[in-house]
Amino acid sequence: MHLSGNSPTPWGTVLGEARTAEETVTVDVDMAQVARIRTELPVLRDRVLTIEAPS
Repeated sequence: MHLSGNSPTPWGTVLGEARTAEETVTVDVDMAQVARIRTELPVLRDRVLTIEAPS
């Protein structure tokens, strides 16, 4: 069995990738890009933070 993994951005850009051997992958994160992505993601914009009781 061969396993590998990666850490993509929400748009699919791979920031780090592991090979088939066990390993720890570290990447530098651009916090300005994180802030921009958080404003662009519709799921974060459209979330409902309260639950209203039915009438």
